[in-house]
Amino acid sequence: MADGGTAQKFQVIVQGEATLDRDRALVSFLKERIAEQAKSAEEIEEGLLAGVARVLAEFEEKFEHPYRDDDRHSFFAGQMQALGWSLRCTAFATFSTHPDFRQDFRP
Repeated sequence: MADGGTAQKFQVIVQGEATLDRDRALVSFLKERIAEQAKSAEEIEEGLLAGVARVLAEFEEKFEHPYRDDDRHSFFAGQMQALGWSLRCTAFATFSTHPDFRQDFRP
């Protein structure tokens, strides 16, 4: 039988993988919505879409980082949480009625 520490580590790993899967799906979802919106966007909207795309690119670049889950209290982890939170807020506020929006994208 596994001890409590091993069970807790396993739970953290499983939760980390679920979060990573959600984040990958969120990136894909937002890229598709940005591409759709860019086709008919006016100048102001283009700037907003470009800003979201920059945050999305930074998030995507970092979420595959090998040290992502090493220390939940590190600056890097906090940065990832803030980027993910802002993207989930954007997805929810802008695209929550889209049929491909997943409930686990909710902030």
